[in-house]
Order: sequence, then structure tokens, then C-alpha cells
Amino acid sequence: MKSDSRPTTPLLWVPLLLVLLALGFRWMKLSAEGMTLLPNFAPWMALAFTGTLVFPRKSIPWWAWPLMLVVIDFAAMGAQLWSLADGRAEVFLTYGIYAAAAWAANQMRGNTSILKSLLGVATCSIVFYVVTNTLCWWVKPYYAKDLMGLVQALTTGLPEYPATWTFLRNSLLSDLGFSALLLAAFNAEAKVRSAPAIRWTAVAA
Repeated sequence: MKSDSRPTTPLLWVPLLLVLLALGFRWMKLSAEGMTLLPNFAPWMALAFTGTLVFPRKSIPWWAWPLMLVVIDFAAMGAQLWSLADGRAEVFLTYGIYAAAAWAANQMRGNTSILKSLLGVATCSIVFYVVTNTLCWWVKPYYAKDLMGLVQALTTGLPEYPATWTFLRNSLLSDLGFSALLLAAFNAEAKVRSAPAIRWTAVAA
């Protein structure tokens, strides 16, 4: 297991504040019916992946990120959480992918850069989209269980709803934007504290 190259880096408070605001916003969106503020803002993969990269392992372990999302979601929705979307299979799959993304980011600690981090969260967002939409294609009776049905689920979706590719676009914009904000906040505060920063491309030895 790679050691964290920033073992003495203190917990930086500006990135932590951004994370708490995002978690609070997630709770508000789930608990308040009809909430339309920033409807497409959903940087949850950024929390799991980039949050793991930004905070030292000793402060927040990788498994704490998917756990935080579970706790926030259950606090907002209670038992209704298990009836979302396509049922428990999608619920478990969703948190499983968040956990996998956080674990993957944990392997990159001490061996990453800003560009590599952004590429990583974009990859995780795409994987999340493909896997969850493939499950939707498989369980929903509205899709033909063939290649064309799968292509429909991954691109246009059902006629009465927005095209599914727009959800991928929105997820990428949210995750990349929030990840860039977290990384910028980390580096800005690290500079003030004279702590090691995450470089753009070159990885520190």
C-alpha cells in the first residue's frame, strides 16, 4: 500500500467547508420536495474520489466518503431510500461504485497530480453512468433486451424523459467543477500554511 506523501499535512479547513456545504446541499435536495435550486448540481462522485485525494488518510479514511453519503441520504429519506429508482439493486450498486471510486483514489494518494485527479474523477463519472444505466436497461421493461435497447438506454433514454446522455454531461460538469474547486482550495490553503501542494502534472517523489 502506498504511503501518504503528506503525512504531516493538517486537515485543511477550506476544502472541508466545501465538502460540508455539498453534503448539506445533498440533504436539502433529498429532504425537500420540489426543490429546484441547482437541479443538475450533483458532484457526489467528486466527493468520493477527489475528497479522498485531498484529505490525508489519517484524517478521513477512504471508506468514510461512501459512508457519509449513505448517512446523509438515510437521514434525508429514511426507509424511502430503498425504494428509489430501480430498487435496492441500484441503491447498493450506487454506493458500491462510490466506495470503489474512493478506494481507487486512495491508491493514488501521494502519486497524483491535478490533471491526473481530474482524469480520474471523469473516468469514475463515466463508469458510474454506464453501469447504472446498464442496470436500468436490464430491469426496466420499457427497453428491448438487445443491443439497440442498451444503446437507447445509454443515449436517448425513454421518449417522455430528457435524453440520458444529458445526465452524463451534467455529472461530468458537476464532478469536474467541484473537483477543480476542491483541488484549488487545497492548494491555496496549503500554500498559506507552507504545506505540500498537489502539482499540475509533475508528481512529487
